[in-house]
Amino acid sequence: MFGRKPSANSQPNEESNMTGLIKILGCDDPNRRMDVVFVHGLGGHPLTTWHPAEKLDNNSWLYWLGEDLKDVGIWTFGYKAEFSEWKGKAMPRFDQARNLMKSLQNEQIGEDKPLIFVTHSLGGLLVKEVLRNADTYSRREFIDKIKGIVFLATPHNGSHLANTVGILHQILRITVSVEELENNNPWLRDLDVWYRQKVNKYNYQISTEVYYEAWDTLGYKVVDEGSADPKLLDVMPVPVNEDHITIAKPKSRRNDIYEGVINFIQKHLKPLPQLSPANLSSPSIFVTGNPVRQAEENKDPQ
Repeated sequence: MFGRKPSANSQPNEESNMTGLIKILGCDDPNRRMDVVFVHGLGGHPLTTWHPAEKLDNNSWLYWLGEDLKDVGIWTFGYKAEFSEWKGKAMPRFDQARNLMKSLQNEQIGEDKPLIFVTHSLGGLLVKEVLRNADTYSRREFIDKIKGIVFLATPHNGSHLANTVGILHQILRITVSVEELENNNPWLRDLDVWYRQKVNKYNYQISTEVYYEAWDTLGYKVVDEGSADPKLLDVMPVPVNEDHITIAKPKSRRNDIYEGVINFIQKHLKPLPQLSPANLSSPSIFVTGNPVRQAEENKDPQ
């Protein structure tokens, strides 16, 4: 649920409150085969949440994916995730979900191309709320375009630390209220049950990839393996050697999460158009597998 704000060591930026969908790479290509949308967590940032050094440059996996998958549009979504600015209990989540849905509609994402979400913590709950919103308003055609969701340390049943006054604020250096994310919060339980029934029982063909933190953050496990598990049929949550913050910040293309996500995306890419018989006269080479590994393996020895 939580994506730390830029630290004191982060580069200063005048766009720290960027909101809405932000184009990274490949988004203007009308022939792209898929869109991938990143959604950060509480107190997070659409760019620095995904950067190993919390900077604004292009040395993060937002850009690596766009470089390694040339025909995929990479987007990141920014939103105000400080709960202290919200009033009431239910409306804020509903409003944020509708905000994301409207942004996707404005960019025609989820209309004629497959869509995958990559989410960190609270971002995963927001995307689940988007799906429930789409279901409520009978937007089955949009839901059918969603081919997969990657959950990185998403607290499907909340965090026990949210029940302990002060600990989350100390760990994540935030000054916002987190009561709504307490362990077994009624809204979280309701959303969790709804999502499991829709995906498992009602034939919503959405693949799921789940990773959770194996390391503590400043001595505490922010999201434990039980809450990180969406309890979906044939979905095995994978522990990784990261904490709650670094799990969203792969340091290289050889990182397990980066390789896992790029393979996950490839499985759901819209097929390339078939070549006409005239174009089949020239020899063709078809490449499968992880493009990062293959590119490195095919390099000439130094």
